Amino acid sequence: MVRVWARGCSYDVVVSIGELEALVGELRVVVVELRAQLVERDATIAAQAELIAELRSEVADLKARLGKDSGNSSSPPSRDRVDRRERRAAEREARKAARVNDGSAPRQPGKQLGAPGATLRRREPDAVVRHRPAGCGRCGRALTGAPVVGRACRQVIEIPTPRARVIDHVVERCRCSCGHETVGLFPTEATGPTCWGPRAKAVAAYLMARQHLPLERCAEAMALLFDTPIGEGTLAGLLPDAAERLEPFLAEIARLLHAEPVVHADETSIRVGTGLNWVHTISTDMLTLLACHRTRGIDAIIEIGVLNHYRGVIVHDGLNVYDCDELAEASHAQCGAHLLRHLAAVGVYWKYTAWTSAMRRVLLDAKTASEHARTAGLDQVPPLIAAALRARYTQVLADTFAVIPAGPPPRRRNRGGWTHNDRDAWNLACRFRDQADQILLLLDNTRVPFDNNEAERSLRMAKLHDKIAGAFRGTAHAEAFCTVRSYIQTGRKHAVNTLDNLTRLWTTGTPWLPNVAAADTG
Repeated sequence: MVRVWARGCSYDVVVSIGELEALVGELRVVVVELRAQLVERDATIAAQAELIAELRSEVADLKARLGKDSGNSSSPPSRDRVDRRERRAAEREARKAARVNDGSAPRQPGKQLGAPGATLRRREPDAVVRHRPAGCGRCGRALTGAPVVGRACRQVIEIPTPRARVIDHVVERCRCSCGHETVGLFPTEATGPTCWGPRAKAVAAYLMARQHLPLERCAEAMALLFDTPIGEGTLAGLLPDAAERLEPFLAEIARLLHAEPVVHADETSIRVGTGLNWVHTISTDMLTLLACHRTRGIDAIIEIGVLNHYRGVIVHDGLNVYDCDELAEASHAQCGAHLLRHLAAVGVYWKYTAWTSAMRRVLLDAKTASEHARTAGLDQVPPLIAAALRARYTQVLADTFAVIPAGPPPRRRNRGGWTHNDRDAWNLACRFRDQADQILLLLDNTRVPFDNNEAERSLRMAKLHDKIAGAFRGTAHAEAFCTVRSYIQTGRKHAVNTLDNLTRLWTTGTPWLPNVAAADTG
């Protein structure tokens, strides 16, 4: 007999032992099923929690990408959104208002007081045109033969109507008294029965490589401005032809750069056909080398050949391609401007604002100290000042890792545990910790600049050409453009006339070579 309670009452039920065992067995099955359901529910909840954490991290990552602009990343200002541009304009107006409140006069547009100016100067005239009045302004009598009692002069500088100058080169054959006949030689520019001259080719190459005109617009400009209607097919072959003539120049530039104590290196993408190639630059304040390659990595750098076994200082943006065995003989310095932008991006999050601001001050103070030492003719920052800056650098790093969550970050991105800002802060802090010798190299060598702007200025024209003229037809055209741009930019750094330099390629056949006495880094 079994007593059962139901609704506050007890009942005596007669149950056999077999029935009771069967009931207990059924209850055990139900308990096992419930436990399995609980385990499955817990696994589902854990998976959903992991997915939610991953999605939250991914959303934070996407929001951070949307928040990137030229002020806190390597993105160029041309890619900033309208609201970012409006924000920068508002910040400029706020700075102007702050200067007014401080009593300092805001900067006015145009030429500043005390800045050197330039004005249009008179030249020796090619023609003089005299303008006599036809009659008296009072009585109307004719003034023919009247004496001139005063003069006023205004000079107008005008461009004449274009007209191509056509020259026939006639080779004569003369017979000597001995009976032998000798034929004269055509000049180097006379390459065919009818051809364009060196100046015309140089002007067209200048418009394409320096002014970035596409073929159609260059042909139009040549026809309208210079009365030389050069076809697009001829124009397409000018830069490759010039690049072949510039092989001695490239060899000399590579030799000079390899002997420089400090060089700047960078790379950027350009469109070639339907894909992307990479323009690499190695440059100094007096030399520029641009080279096009299908890859961005170390294979391109080795194939270019300048940095092979280089023992000077390479200034770059910290891309991991430069941290390789092939470039181990060189010293490395990282661009401070890139680091400031990374600090600005991480400092947006309130938890990391203090240490990013402190590290920013350390970098700018190191820049000032290096510049002052260089101005004073010192090879390095005085030891006491350098030691103080390094101590501040180390202290800021210690404060940084005290704020970052403890423990290693998750192995994969967007897997929860760390926020997007925590991961960015950890990555940046590790970079400052592991590459401190590259970041602070300007304290030990004052020839090392704070930023890598020299390389970025060299690459800017390649990106500008990409926007104005569009994609290159093929790799050969992209390589030719880079070669001619190297020639033009190096010549401009030496204040050499660009058009005369290009004309020289089709007259003497030998390119201009820079005269730079570089110190041997070996």
